[in-house]
Amino acid sequence: MDRTVDRAQELLGEASEKGWAVAKEAWTATRLYLATEEGRRLRKGVAAALILGAPIVSELPVLRRTMLGRALRVAGVGALMVKGAEWLRDWEPPAGPAV
Repeated sequence: MDRTVDRAQELLGEASEKGWAVAKEAWTATRLYLATEEGRRLRKGVAAALILGAPIVSELPVLRRTMLGRALRVAGVGALMVKGAEWLRDWEPPAGPAV
């Protein structure tokens, strides 16, 4: 019986190592793809979908009724305030006269 358990643990360890190797390879391939022009377009599209979808998702009743949903809404408002403050801090107005 112990021999069967040892063999099972050995096989599980090998499978785990192979799984990590495949995951690392997939992550590397994904990063390389996202660095291409097509990957840039994909990132831009996904970001736009998330930006447009976030307010819609936050209005779902299932999220509005839960404590987690309310916390996410508060965190979202806080994140928007921080991003706005960062934009204001980093903004450089043109030096010439206002037109």
